[in-house]
Amino acid sequence: MKTYLLLLLAVASLAGCAATGPVTSGDSLAREQAIQAAVDNPARPAKDREKDPDRRPIEVMKFAGVAPGQKVLDLFSAGGWYAELLAGVVGPTGQVYMQNPTDTRMGSKAADERLAGDRLRNVVRWDKPMNEMDLPPAYFDGAMLNLVYHDFYTLSDDVDDVLADLYAGLKPGAWVVVVDHSAPAGTGKSFATDPRGAHRIDEAFAKASFAKAGFVLEAESDLMRNTADDRQKAFFTPEMKGKTTDKFVLRFRKPG
Repeated sequence: MKTYLLLLLAVASLAGCAATGPVTSGDSLAREQAIQAAVDNPARPAKDREKDPDRRPIEVMKFAGVAPGQKVLDLFSAGGWYAELLAGVVGPTGQVYMQNPTDTRMGSKAADERLAGDRLRNVVRWDKPMNEMDLPPAYFDGAMLNLVYHDFYTLSDDVDDVLADLYAGLKPGAWVVVVDHSAPAGTGKSFATDPRGAHRIDEAFAKASFAKAGFVLEAESDLMRNTADDRQKAFFTPEMKGKTTDKFVLRFRKPG
């Protein structure tokens, strides 16, 4: 608990820094401490912690550049696993929008439980249809799409429109991190829309889609690569039990 309190002090020291301003070495250290504090927070549910080894939130949030004071959109947040972590990093001077599409009830009960008792006061619940998200214009410093981009193609008939809305809701210079299950190269969105439910998407197709929307690919990471995965099965199938999918990790930037 003492270590956690010391990390919270580090978070507070960075809270007044501009989210898109120059980053000094001191800022970078404070960001890392804020991320560590959020992950180590003893208030996190035990079932959330069980997913840490596979999802690697410390590394992903460092890669994203999440920082105290930022306003972050957790797109298709489901039960809010990342929303809680992001809320811990951005702190009381920041804000997290926990968006879920109203055309699916996925994660709604878990979201109710997570937000019960006003336990995450800097989180705004934002239940909106995918093509009518009504995001405040040029508002967010960043957006997280964790293992959900493939779902856009079953939730929307016009994903280009969804990405245009996302683009409009971000400040110039804002980051977008996309983590998703890799489909075989050259398969486009077919593994996302397949009735058998492979729940994967082609990395090159994702890159092209975001580029079409105006985003610039800034960085990519091999953090979650698994060359042993044949990229054929959904993560929840019996064949994948005890295994991890090959995942791509991309960071885009809105120019400006």
